[in-house]
Amino acid sequence: MPQHDAPEPRGPDTAVVVVIGGANVDLKSQTCTAPVLGTSNPGRSRSFAGGVGRNVAENLGRLGVGTQLITAFGLDADGERLRRETAAAGVDLAYSIRTSGATGRYTAIVDDTGDMVIAVAAMEAMDEITVEVIDACARAIARAAFLILDCNISETALMRAAAIARDNDVPVIIDPVSTPKASRVRAILSAGIPLHTVTPNRDELGALTGNAVPGNGDPGAAAESLHRAGATHVWVRLGSGGSYLSVGGDRPKRAEAIAPYPSTLVDATGAGDAMLAGYVAGLIHGLDPFAAARYGSAAAAMTIETAGTVNPAMGFAALTARIAAG
Repeated sequence: MPQHDAPEPRGPDTAVVVVIGGANVDLKSQTCTAPVLGTSNPGRSRSFAGGVGRNVAENLGRLGVGTQLITAFGLDADGERLRRETAAAGVDLAYSIRTSGATGRYTAIVDDTGDMVIAVAAMEAMDEITVEVIDACARAIARAAFLILDCNISETALMRAAAIARDNDVPVIIDPVSTPKASRVRAILSAGIPLHTVTPNRDELGALTGNAVPGNGDPGAAAESLHRAGATHVWVRLGSGGSYLSVGGDRPKRAEAIAPYPSTLVDATGAGDAMLAGYVAGLIHGLDPFAAARYGSAAAAMTIETAGTVNPAMGFAALTARIAAG
Protein backbone atom coordinates (compact mmCIF):
# COMPACT_ATOMS: atom_id res chain seq x y z
CA MET A 1 0.00 0.00 0.00
CA PRO A 2 1.39 3.47 -0.86
CA GLN A 3 2.73 5.59 1.95
CA HIS A 4 1.26 9.03 2.57
CA ASP A 5 1.66 11.73 5.17
CA ALA A 6 -0.57 11.43 8.22
CA PRO A 7 -3.95 13.08 7.57
CA GLU A 8 -4.55 16.53 8.95
CA PRO A 9 -7.22 17.03 11.66
CA ARG A 10 -10.70 17.01 10.18
CA GLY A 11 -13.33 19.41 11.47
CA PRO A 12 -15.39 22.38 10.23
CA ASP A 13 -12.33 24.66 10.22
CA THR A 14 -9.76 22.24 8.79
CA ALA A 15 -11.64 19.74 6.63
CA VAL A 16 -11.18 19.83 2.88
CA VAL A 17 -13.62 18.05 0.59
CA VAL A 18 -12.43 16.95 -2.85
CA VAL A 19 -15.07 16.94 -5.59
CA ILE A 20 -14.47 15.24 -8.94
CA GLY A 21 -17.16 15.81 -11.50
CA GLY A 22 -18.75 17.76 -14.28
CA ALA A 23 -18.60 21.48 -15.00
CA ASN A 24 -20.74 23.01 -17.71
CA VAL A 25 -22.87 25.96 -18.65
CA ASP A 26 -26.56 25.40 -17.97
CA LEU A 27 -28.90 26.78 -20.60
CA LYS A 28 -32.43 26.78 -19.17
CA SER A 29 -35.43 27.38 -21.38
CA GLN A 30 -38.81 27.62 -19.66
CA THR A 31 -42.18 27.55 -21.38
CA CYS A 32 -44.69 30.24 -20.48
CA THR A 33 -47.56 27.76 -20.53
CA ALA A 34 -47.91 23.99 -20.32
CA PRO A 35 -45.50 22.59 -22.97
CA VAL A 36 -46.84 21.20 -26.22
CA LEU A 37 -44.53 18.62 -27.81
CA GLY A 38 -43.67 18.67 -31.49
CA THR A 39 -44.02 22.42 -31.95
CA SER A 40 -42.52 25.75 -30.91
CA ASN A 41 -43.46 26.99 -27.44
CA PRO A 42 -43.23 30.60 -26.25
CA GLY A 43 -40.83 30.95 -23.35
CA ARG A 44 -37.65 32.51 -21.99
CA SER A 45 -34.04 31.36 -21.72
CA ARG A 46 -31.18 32.10 -19.33
CA SER A 47 -27.74 30.59 -18.78
CA PHE A 48 -25.97 29.79 -15.51
CA ALA A 49 -22.78 28.14 -14.30
CA GLY A 50 -23.62 24.48 -13.76
CA GLY A 51 -22.45 20.87 -13.72
CA VAL A 52 -23.16 18.42 -10.90
CA GLY A 53 -19.67 18.36 -9.41
CA ARG A 54 -19.17 22.08 -9.96
CA ASN A 55 -22.55 22.89 -8.38
CA VAL A 56 -21.79 20.73 -5.36
CA ALA A 57 -18.39 22.40 -5.00
CA GLU A 58 -19.83 25.94 -5.25
CA ASN A 59 -22.51 25.15 -2.67
CA LEU A 60 -19.87 23.71 -0.33
CA GLY A 61 -17.74 26.80 -0.80
CA ARG A 62 -20.69 29.04 0.04
CA LEU A 63 -21.36 26.87 3.10
CA GLY A 64 -17.86 27.58 4.35
CA VAL A 65 -16.40 24.13 3.64
CA GLY A 66 -12.86 24.00 2.19
CA THR A 67 -13.35 22.49 -1.25
CA GLN A 68 -11.08 21.40 -4.10
CA LEU A 69 -12.72 20.76 -7.48
CA ILE A 70 -11.20 18.44 -10.09
CA THR A 71 -12.89 19.01 -13.44
CA ALA A 72 -12.17 20.11 -17.02
CA PHE A 73 -12.77 23.61 -18.39
CA GLY A 74 -12.53 24.44 -22.07
CA LEU A 75 -10.27 27.20 -23.37
CA ASP A 76 -13.31 29.22 -24.39
CA ALA A 77 -15.54 31.95 -22.99
CA ASP A 78 -17.74 29.40 -21.21
CA GLY A 79 -14.71 27.87 -19.52
CA GLU A 80 -13.46 31.27 -18.36
CA ARG A 81 -16.89 32.08 -16.97
CA LEU A 82 -17.11 28.81 -15.06
CA ARG A 83 -13.65 29.23 -13.57
CA ARG A 84 -14.36 32.80 -12.51
CA GLU A 85 -17.73 32.11 -10.89
CA THR A 86 -16.56 28.91 -9.17
CA ALA A 87 -13.42 30.50 -7.73
CA ALA A 88 -15.49 33.46 -6.49
CA ALA A 89 -17.37 31.05 -4.20
CA GLY A 90 -14.08 30.06 -2.53
CA VAL A 91 -13.46 26.80 -4.42
CA ASP A 92 -9.83 25.75 -5.03
CA LEU A 93 -9.31 25.01 -8.75
CA ALA A 94 -5.61 24.16 -8.58
CA TYR A 95 -6.27 20.55 -9.64
CA SER A 96 -8.74 21.34 -12.44
CA ILE A 97 -7.48 21.14 -16.01
CA ARG A 98 -7.96 23.11 -19.23
CA THR A 99 -8.88 21.36 -22.45
CA SER A 100 -8.80 22.53 -26.05
CA GLY A 101 -12.30 21.11 -26.58
CA ALA A 102 -15.52 22.95 -25.87
CA THR A 103 -16.66 23.43 -22.28
CA GLY A 104 -19.56 21.18 -21.33
CA ARG A 105 -23.09 22.43 -21.94
CA TYR A 106 -26.32 21.26 -20.31
CA THR A 107 -29.57 22.30 -21.99
CA ALA A 108 -32.77 21.88 -19.99
CA ILE A 109 -36.37 22.47 -21.01
CA VAL A 110 -38.46 23.42 -17.99
CA ASP A 111 -42.24 23.68 -17.96
CA ASP A 112 -44.29 26.61 -16.71
CA THR A 113 -44.38 25.15 -13.17
CA GLY A 114 -40.57 24.84 -12.93
CA ASP A 115 -40.32 21.07 -13.42
CA MET A 116 -37.88 19.68 -15.98
CA VAL A 117 -39.38 18.21 -19.16
CA ILE A 118 -36.15 17.00 -20.78
CA ALA A 119 -32.45 17.84 -20.74
CA VAL A 120 -29.43 17.17 -22.95
CA ALA A 121 -25.92 16.99 -21.47
CA ALA A 122 -23.02 17.53 -23.90
CA MET A 123 -20.16 16.55 -21.59
CA GLU A 124 -17.35 15.45 -23.92
CA ALA A 125 -14.89 17.63 -22.00
CA MET A 126 -15.18 15.25 -19.05
CA ASP A 127 -13.41 12.58 -21.12
CA GLU A 128 -10.25 14.59 -20.38
CA ILE A 129 -10.44 13.54 -16.71
CA THR A 130 -8.35 10.42 -17.21
CA VAL A 131 -6.67 8.01 -14.82
CA GLU A 132 -3.46 10.00 -15.31
CA VAL A 133 -5.22 13.19 -14.21
CA ILE A 134 -6.58 11.38 -11.14
CA ASP A 135 -3.11 10.06 -10.27
CA ALA A 136 -1.74 13.60 -10.42
CA CYS A 137 -4.33 14.54 -7.78
CA ALA A 138 -3.70 11.50 -5.56
CA ARG A 139 -2.18 13.49 -2.71
CA ALA A 140 -5.22 15.79 -2.48
CA ILE A 141 -7.60 12.81 -2.54
CA ALA A 142 -5.58 10.98 0.13
CA ARG A 143 -5.83 13.94 2.52
CA ALA A 144 -9.52 14.72 1.98
CA ALA A 145 -12.20 14.60 4.66
CA PHE A 146 -14.61 13.30 1.98
CA LEU A 147 -14.30 12.47 -1.71
CA ILE A 148 -17.40 13.33 -3.74
CA LEU A 149 -17.71 11.79 -7.20
CA ASP A 150 -20.27 12.34 -9.93
CA CYS A 151 -20.72 9.86 -12.75
CA ASN A 152 -20.07 12.34 -15.53
CA ILE A 153 -16.49 11.05 -15.25
CA SER A 154 -15.44 7.83 -16.99
CA GLU A 155 -15.74 4.54 -15.15
CA THR A 156 -11.97 3.99 -15.13
CA ALA A 157 -11.28 7.43 -13.64
CA LEU A 158 -14.00 6.96 -11.04
CA MET A 159 -12.59 3.57 -10.09
CA ARG A 160 -9.08 4.98 -9.70
CA ALA A 161 -10.23 7.90 -7.54
CA ALA A 162 -12.37 5.64 -5.34
CA ALA A 163 -9.45 3.19 -4.93
CA ILE A 164 -7.10 5.98 -3.80
CA ALA A 165 -9.72 7.08 -1.28
CA ARG A 166 -10.21 3.52 -0.01
CA ASP A 167 -6.47 3.03 0.46
CA ASN A 168 -6.35 6.18 2.59
CA ASP A 169 -9.57 5.65 4.59
CA VAL A 170 -11.30 8.58 2.90
CA PRO A 171 -15.09 8.17 2.77
CA VAL A 172 -16.51 8.25 -0.76
CA ILE A 173 -19.86 9.78 -1.68
CA ILE A 174 -21.14 9.27 -5.22
CA ASP A 175 -23.97 10.75 -7.28
CA PRO A 176 -25.11 8.51 -10.16
CA VAL A 177 -26.15 11.64 -12.16
CA SER A 178 -28.47 9.78 -14.52
CA THR A 179 -29.98 6.37 -15.17
CA PRO A 180 -27.60 5.57 -18.09
CA LYS A 181 -24.52 6.42 -15.97
CA ALA A 182 -25.67 4.65 -12.80
CA SER A 183 -23.88 1.45 -13.87
CA ARG A 184 -20.60 3.15 -12.97
CA VAL A 185 -21.59 3.05 -9.30
CA ARG A 186 -22.26 -0.68 -9.57
CA ALA A 187 -18.82 -1.20 -11.14
CA ILE A 188 -17.14 0.45 -8.14
CA LEU A 189 -19.07 -1.69 -5.68
CA SER A 190 -18.41 -4.84 -7.71
CA ALA A 191 -14.68 -4.09 -7.42
CA GLY A 192 -15.00 -4.33 -3.64
CA ILE A 193 -14.59 -0.58 -3.04
CA PRO A 194 -16.94 0.51 -0.23
CA LEU A 195 -19.00 3.66 -0.56
CA HIS A 196 -19.99 5.94 2.31
CA THR A 197 -23.10 7.30 0.56
CA VAL A 198 -24.89 6.74 -2.75
CA THR A 199 -27.48 9.36 -3.74
CA PRO A 200 -29.77 8.01 -6.49
CA ASN A 201 -33.23 9.18 -7.39
CA ARG A 202 -35.95 6.58 -7.71
CA ASP A 203 -35.16 5.69 -11.33
CA GLU A 204 -31.39 5.54 -10.74
CA LEU A 205 -31.96 3.28 -7.72
CA GLY A 206 -33.89 0.88 -9.95
CA ALA A 207 -31.13 0.94 -12.56
CA LEU A 208 -28.49 0.29 -9.89
CA THR A 209 -30.25 -2.66 -8.30
CA GLY A 210 -32.48 -4.13 -10.98
CA ASN A 211 -35.39 -3.57 -8.60
CA ALA A 212 -37.78 -1.05 -10.15
CA VAL A 213 -39.27 1.25 -7.52
CA PRO A 214 -42.72 2.52 -8.56
CA GLY A 215 -43.74 6.09 -7.86
CA ASN A 216 -45.48 5.24 -4.60
CA GLY A 217 -43.32 2.23 -3.75
CA ASP A 218 -41.06 1.67 -0.75
CA PRO A 219 -37.39 1.99 -1.75
CA GLY A 220 -36.29 -0.07 1.27
CA ALA A 221 -35.70 -3.37 -0.52
CA ALA A 222 -33.65 -1.76 -3.28
CA ALA A 223 -31.65 0.22 -0.71
CA GLU A 224 -30.92 -2.99 1.18
CA SER A 225 -29.48 -4.46 -2.02
CA LEU A 226 -26.97 -1.59 -2.18
CA HIS A 227 -26.10 -2.07 1.50
CA ARG A 228 -25.22 -5.69 0.78
CA ALA A 229 -23.06 -4.55 -2.15
CA GLY A 230 -21.02 -2.23 0.08
CA ALA A 231 -22.84 1.12 0.35
CA THR A 232 -23.26 2.22 3.98
CA HIS A 233 -25.72 5.08 3.38
CA VAL A 234 -28.31 5.01 0.59
CA TRP A 235 -30.07 8.35 0.24
CA VAL A 236 -32.89 8.21 -2.30
CA ARG A 237 -34.20 11.48 -3.73
CA LEU A 238 -37.96 11.45 -4.14
CA GLY A 239 -38.53 14.87 -5.71
CA SER A 240 -41.45 16.71 -4.14
CA GLY A 241 -41.85 13.74 -1.78
CA GLY A 242 -38.58 14.56 0.00
CA SER A 243 -36.06 11.77 0.39
CA TYR A 244 -35.43 8.42 2.06
CA LEU A 245 -32.20 7.69 3.95
CA SER A 246 -31.23 4.14 4.81
CA VAL A 247 -28.16 3.40 6.93
CA GLY A 248 -26.61 -0.07 6.93
CA GLY A 249 -23.05 -1.27 7.24
CA ASP A 250 -21.79 -2.14 10.71
CA ARG A 251 -24.39 0.04 12.40
CA PRO A 252 -27.84 -1.16 13.43
CA LYS A 253 -30.06 -0.82 10.35
CA ARG A 254 -32.11 2.37 10.38
CA ALA A 255 -34.15 4.14 7.73
CA GLU A 256 -36.10 7.35 7.78
CA ALA A 257 -38.17 9.46 5.40
CA ILE A 258 -36.82 13.02 5.23
CA ALA A 259 -39.65 15.47 4.63
CA PRO A 260 -39.10 18.35 2.21
CA TYR A 261 -38.94 21.86 3.63
CA PRO A 262 -41.75 24.22 2.58
CA SER A 263 -40.71 26.24 -0.45
CA THR A 264 -42.04 28.02 -3.51
CA LEU A 265 -40.88 26.34 -6.70
CA VAL A 266 -39.20 28.58 -9.25
CA ASP A 267 -36.81 26.08 -10.88
CA ALA A 268 -35.83 22.63 -9.61
CA THR A 269 -32.52 22.46 -11.51
CA GLY A 270 -29.58 22.08 -9.11
CA ALA A 271 -31.68 21.10 -6.11
CA GLY A 272 -30.09 17.66 -5.85
CA ASP A 273 -26.60 19.15 -6.01
CA ALA A 274 -27.39 21.58 -3.18
CA MET A 275 -28.94 18.71 -1.26
CA LEU A 276 -25.70 16.74 -1.43
CA ALA A 277 -23.62 19.77 -0.42
CA GLY A 278 -25.85 20.51 2.57
CA TYR A 279 -25.59 16.89 3.67
CA VAL A 280 -21.79 16.89 3.50
CA ALA A 281 -21.59 20.24 5.29
CA GLY A 282 -23.73 18.76 8.06
CA LEU A 283 -21.45 15.72 8.33
CA ILE A 284 -18.39 18.00 8.48
CA HIS A 285 -20.03 19.82 11.40
CA GLY A 286 -20.46 16.54 13.27
CA LEU A 287 -24.16 15.90 12.63
CA ASP A 288 -25.46 12.35 12.40
CA PRO A 289 -26.50 11.29 8.87
CA PHE A 290 -30.21 11.94 9.41
CA ALA A 291 -29.66 15.43 10.79
CA ALA A 292 -27.21 16.06 7.93
CA ALA A 293 -29.84 14.90 5.44
CA ARG A 294 -32.25 17.48 6.85
CA TYR A 295 -29.61 20.15 6.17
CA GLY A 296 -29.48 18.81 2.64
CA SER A 297 -33.25 19.00 2.33
CA ALA A 298 -33.20 22.63 3.50
CA ALA A 299 -30.46 23.44 0.97
CA ALA A 300 -32.61 21.95 -1.80
CA ALA A 301 -35.55 24.11 -0.68
CA MET A 302 -33.38 27.23 -0.85
CA THR A 303 -32.21 26.29 -4.34
CA ILE A 304 -35.57 25.68 -5.99
CA GLU A 305 -36.70 29.14 -4.90
CA THR A 306 -34.19 30.80 -7.24
CA ALA A 307 -33.88 30.77 -11.03
CA GLY A 308 -30.17 29.98 -10.81
CA THR A 309 -28.57 26.57 -10.45
CA VAL A 310 -26.95 27.69 -7.18
CA ASN A 311 -28.65 30.10 -4.76
CA PRO A 312 -26.22 33.01 -4.16
CA ALA A 313 -27.72 33.38 -0.68
CA MET A 314 -26.55 29.88 0.29
CA GLY A 315 -24.57 29.89 3.53
CA PHE A 316 -24.37 27.81 6.69
CA ALA A 317 -26.08 30.47 8.80
CA ALA A 318 -28.86 30.85 6.24
CA LEU A 319 -29.25 27.08 6.08
CA THR A 320 -29.44 26.78 9.87
CA ALA A 321 -32.04 29.55 9.95
CA ARG A 322 -34.07 27.78 7.26
CA ILE A 323 -34.10 24.60 9.31
CA ALA A 324 -35.21 26.48 12.41
CA ALA A 325 -38.00 28.16 10.45
CA GLY A 326 -39.07 24.87 8.92
